[in-house]
Amino acid sequence: MQLRRKLDAAIDTKKEERAKAVHACFERSAVILKEHDSVLLPFHALSRTEGHRLESNEEVAEVCNLIQDAGYDHPFEGISPGYVPEEDWLAFLKYVKHAPNINPEEGKDYLDAADRWRQDHGYPLPADDAGFVSLVERTLLR
Repeated sequence: MQLRRKLDAAIDTKKEERAKAVHACFERSAVILKEHDSVLLPFHALSRTEGHRLESNEEVAEVCNLIQDAGYDHPFEGISPGYVPEEDWLAFLKYVKHAPNINPEEGKDYLDAADRWRQDHGYPLPADDAGFVSLVERTLLR
């Protein structure tokens, strides 16, 4: 019984730590977006706040939903699900953060990386990629 309580307490502590990490990533993203909304996209903010250090796709999705609920575009809008499916979000964040010649914190490098990701993983070209095209245009206009 004592061991079970200790295990439950450790699990609760871990859950609290992860919830704090998710909320902190969101808070930092929101601050960046508020200060630089005219020149940065939500994906840039998520990358700048080290979204790649989250521990699961579920945590990434939670941060993305918080960003969207705050009134910003979803960080993966235009590239998910067609180019980077939700189950790949964390791996993609790590890839763009560490790959050479990709700056995920500004510009359109992450969009080119999303297309390469789709190709490298054998995902088919989305039938309707109007969201991706619109995102590229908005990125280039910033």
